[in-house]
Amino acid sequence: MEKQMKKILLFFIMINIFLAFFTVCFAGTESNDINAIDENLYPGVKSKILDLKSKHPNWNIKVEYTDLDFNEVIVGEHQGHETSSTNIKNCVPSTSASYAGLWICEICGKKAYDTGSWYCASTEALKYMIDVRNSVNETDIFQFLQLSSNEDYTNNGTVKSTLMAMASSTNYFDEECINAIITAATTYHVDPYYIMAKIKVEQGSKTTTLISGQGYNGQYPGVYNFFNIGATGGNKDEVIRAGLAYAASQGWTSKTKAIIDGTRIIANSYISKEQDTLYYQKFNVVGSNMFNHQYEQNILGAQTGGTSLMKIYKEMDKNLSSGAYTFVIPLYKNMPTTACPRPNTSQTHSIENVVMGDVNKDNSVNIMDVVLLINHLKGISRLPDDVLASAKVTGNSEVTIMDVVLVINSLKGSAVLPSGGYELGSITNNTDIKLSANGTKLGSLNSGTAIKVITRGTQEINGQFWDLVVASNGKYGYISRNSWR
Repeated sequence: MEKQMKKILLFFIMINIFLAFFTVCFAGTESNDINAIDENLYPGVKSKILDLKSKHPNWNIKVEYTDLDFNEVIVGEHQGHETSSTNIKNCVPSTSASYAGLWICEICGKKAYDTGSWYCASTEALKYMIDVRNSVNETDIFQFLQLSSNEDYTNNGTVKSTLMAMASSTNYFDEECINAIITAATTYHVDPYYIMAKIKVEQGSKTTTLISGQGYNGQYPGVYNFFNIGATGGNKDEVIRAGLAYAASQGWTSKTKAIIDGTRIIANSYISKEQDTLYYQKFNVVGSNMFNHQYEQNILGAQTGGTSLMKIYKEMDKNLSSGAYTFVIPLYKNMPTTACPRPNTSQTHSIENVVMGDVNKDNSVNIMDVVLLINHLKGISRLPDDVLASAKVTGNSEVTIMDVVLVINSLKGSAVLPSGGYELGSITNNTDIKLSANGTKLGSLNSGTAIKVITRGTQEINGQFWDLVVASNGKYGYISRNSWR
């Protein structure tokens, strides 16, 4: 009997350990105690939240300690380069001057994605949008609004009239759509205003091909896709066809079916899986399958949706003072001391050019560079890692006599040295690519995989230098320099 009790006790202990592990790894830790936020660990967050609460004392603002490092989040979100458009996690509109310059990815540049109207987003763009200190304000706070709800809206006249008022700014919402939203909200425990806002963000103010019911080029007449679910592809034509094909496969042959069933998918696939805010649906930093399972590629999606949601609430609550609003703000370890700045639209990413042949780093190619190259080949001296890129003038993986010859010919005026750029290399042994030095593994790189070194590690960590690279398969992260030297 005693042994059996011990086994039972051990079983419950193991269950509790597992649940604790699950909570820390996936859900984080939520807290209503804003005053307990450590300003040394999360600088500037507390003051912004307290300022909002002083203006809106009815707002319930919680923080979620994600236990994630801020820089690891940026690396985790900056994936999929040099591969298909569906692998890019974050995009900026290519048609807007407001998102030009440093908003555009330093790796992909102006390579068009999705419908052709999007560029891959830069690390500067990611830092600005993910840093919550830039959004804890009256304009952007609604991207953190908790979207789940347990109310019955079926006979709520205020909700219906508010939705009808907001529908007047579009040319596609009718009473069928409004009734479908109310039914979907009640059935799947979702805020009805969020459903309205989500559709408006996806469709804009005018009827699009996906919700016209007219089909596309003679295909898929009579189907609707209000949430653009499944609408992906390499160009506009592919996106429309994919979205309508998905709607047809689901039997969305009326506005009612498309809205109710689309809400079911969002509720079951996102809201019930801890992605219960627009921010968490855009940046999955709390649920399982971290940095994946994100609703959209548009880096502005959460912010834009939040603004639309706020405008809808203001229709019934002008000063946002009478409703019970709950917001969840994620916190990250090692946040920068000040809020990440908005990317400059008048600057562009310039590849840090290496002056090829400038081995002594005096910004010119001269006889001393030749001497250093020869001494390196003779074994008299070793070139430091930070000049090897400029020493490999021929582009070979090693410094050879041909590099010396080209530099000499350049000095004689009989040859032109190639321009420099990101250092290129290839993996010499199978190795892992990680979120950070010695951090979480993102994937494996096989021997021979080509890489582009974005940033060279300058500080040893556990006896190794870690370089930030992008591999030819699109993976972006850190690898040990020993694995490609």
